[in-house]
Amino acid sequence: MQILIKVLKKLKSGTWFPFYNSFYERVSLDPNMIFLESRGGKALEGNIFSLCRELEKGQYKKFKLILAANKTSKKTIMQKLENYDLHINKIVETGGLQYYFYLSKARYLINDTSFPGRFIKKENQIYLNVWHGTPLKRMGRDNVDEVYSMGNVMRNLLAADYLLFPNEYMEEKMSEAYMLDNLYNGVVLHEGYPRNSIFFLRENGERMKKRLGYEGQQLIMYMPTFRGKADQIEVEGFGTRIHQHLHELDSRLSDEQTLLIKVHPFIQNQIEISQYSHIKPIPENIDSYEVLNACDVLITDYSSVMYDFAITKRKIILFAYDYEEYIRERGMYENITDYPFSMAETVDDIIRELGNDSGSVNKEFLMKYATYESRDAAEKICRQIFLEENCCTLGKMNKNNKKNILFYAGDLNQNGITSAFCSMMKYVDKSRYNYYISFRMQSVKAEPERTKRIPENVGVFPISSEMNMDLLTGFAQLFYIKAGCKGRLIMRRLHRAYKREWRKHFGNVGFEHVVHYNGYEAYITSLIEQAPCKNTIWVHNDMEREIALKKNHSRYLLEDVYKSYDSVVIVSEDIRQSTIRISGREDNIHVIENCHDYKSVIKRSKMPVSFDKNTLSTKTEDELIKILDGNSVKFINIGRYSPEKGHERLIKAFEQYWLKHRESNLIIIGGTGDSYSKTLELAGATAASEHIILIKSMSNPMPVLKRCDLFLLSSYYEGLGLVLLEADTLGIPVMACDVPGPRGFLRQHGGILLADSQEGILQGMTMFDRKKLTPMNVDYEKLNLESTRKFEELLTE
Repeated sequence: MQILIKVLKKLKSGTWFPFYNSFYERVSLDPNMIFLESRGGKALEGNIFSLCRELEKGQYKKFKLILAANKTSKKTIMQKLENYDLHINKIVETGGLQYYFYLSKARYLINDTSFPGRFIKKENQIYLNVWHGTPLKRMGRDNVDEVYSMGNVMRNLLAADYLLFPNEYMEEKMSEAYMLDNLYNGVVLHEGYPRNSIFFLRENGERMKKRLGYEGQQLIMYMPTFRGKADQIEVEGFGTRIHQHLHELDSRLSDEQTLLIKVHPFIQNQIEISQYSHIKPIPENIDSYEVLNACDVLITDYSSVMYDFAITKRKIILFAYDYEEYIRERGMYENITDYPFSMAETVDDIIRELGNDSGSVNKEFLMKYATYESRDAAEKICRQIFLEENCCTLGKMNKNNKKNILFYAGDLNQNGITSAFCSMMKYVDKSRYNYYISFRMQSVKAEPERTKRIPENVGVFPISSEMNMDLLTGFAQLFYIKAGCKGRLIMRRLHRAYKREWRKHFGNVGFEHVVHYNGYEAYITSLIEQAPCKNTIWVHNDMEREIALKKNHSRYLLEDVYKSYDSVVIVSEDIRQSTIRISGREDNIHVIENCHDYKSVIKRSKMPVSFDKNTLSTKTEDELIKILDGNSVKFINIGRYSPEKGHERLIKAFEQYWLKHRESNLIIIGGTGDSYSKTLELAGATAASEHIILIKSMSNPMPVLKRCDLFLLSSYYEGLGLVLLEADTLGIPVMACDVPGPRGFLRQHGGILLADSQEGILQGMTMFDRKKLTPMNVDYEKLNLESTRKFEELLTE
């Protein structure tokens, strides 16, 4: 019933999924249809507007133009089209049924940002992405706050057949930020921005100035960018600051000066300027760049418009009143104080700079930031794309000739799987392959800082959207996963759906091998099963026991994928037989023990004991430190609050032990899991409740582990139990219940196994003697090298 509710909820949240899937698979392409979208349909401006004007010419008469428009912007867009006498065949509302119909029907797609997450580029569609500006603000992988949400932009860029880069600087920054090198297989257009062609026509600017009634005036354009993040715009506070500046400017400007203002589309509704005398709006039906070409001075802050207007060689003032704050919160690629522009921190500075002749660019600046700009950019691009004339300067992304390996790493939460994965990433030979780490944006959205766990020297490839579910596929999946129905029609529909999903996320990017390292999540498991390359799935646990206890996995699905994946990696010999019983196949199973970053564990253990902002604990930080500093016996367990970890029997065993050893303490540290409240209630009901410390969400438990006396693994089953290795690294003796996973490792390295029961755990506590027990002292460097060697051999098979 629960999975049915989830399916229906997904269908409700994606109203057009069933229709879009049908459009994608059944609607044939119209070879003469062009679909255009500007700023997510919020406006018609910039490069898209310039291309629309170019497409009015007679040689493009056979093409039908479909324009996407946001519901609230549609009226303004239509007025602009009428004013410029532009003939659009149809305007469709973004996100609506017609939007997805024409998105599937048009052969040519043009965007200056990105199409939505459910968009899938069809095989014979031609996608031109012209972007919307040269980046100054850090983007994508270069902005730590944006890594989790960069997936949709990245996949759009990689899906494009043509990427337009008007200068060398932009190509370098965009390729690094979105990892286009080695992944992008399309064509780079080394041509100017269509919108910037206007700046080569000074006479047009003079005519526009006269038309607007500002002849003889010093005409100034103020174009600030937004504040905040793309998915969390600062509106109210920023709008207030703009009005404060405008009020002061209005009182200081002379009657021979007029300031026009255009703010970012994200905040344009927050700015009202009718009360000002010297400050005027840009007419809504006139393109902003035509007006900008009429201006004598540009005032901006950190907007890419500075690079565009620099072509005119006219004065630019950078009003960077919050420069240090902006760098700290948003980050920049370059130091704008080195630019050949006038800098202003106050309105006084602006007024002074308006009266002098400094602030225009030099040749070196134009070579770097306006490398390919020209007056015929729009004409050449349209001829290249739509008339198939070879008239543009073309390029390709750099390739290092190494093969690409994609890892799905899960939700990057603080757990053993994430730790083992990050450890292996430190040891793999990156001179042999290009490694990319994938995760679901939805899984890390609540805690985006999790992406900081990804090693810096590997790429990222986030999955930006969930499944394009339709009703029939939803029910097919339900019958398959819950009831094991594997009829031909059901399996054909599911395989087709997941192949479609693969194309949605990864397009034609070529991977040599895809590794499902997390090993869980039905959607990802089925997705990678349909990858058009070799695939491997990791098994971190005894999945038979996992299914029996938690009932959160489908045995029917695992039976098929363990059989169909090229390789199944188990982390311990102990779980081989349970894996074989699920799949019925032995030849694709490989044992690779988890890597262990022992150096990091030692380093982290030397840090002070510290709670995080979201840490929950039955003791305060000071109380915990006092216990750790004391002479009492301190048992410790680290593992998520989940039934298989055996916390219940550990607590009950400790209660019996405590009745005879009243100074002893039990510390349990966990991150994820939904049993924390239940465990808290259980511990609180024991006689030893004051001596049982429960801690949840502690990013660095190593200083606590280092100061305990014995590590007890009470799990009912494990894949291995990385915490055993962490405790041993810090010289802490370890004991574990005699279950698959820990059993093989402890027998091999001289650890202590206990009876698989509450009594066995109590016996371990009772036999504890600090003078007699010693750590295992495993050679973890050797273990890591051997595990990495086995993995890299797997890639060559």
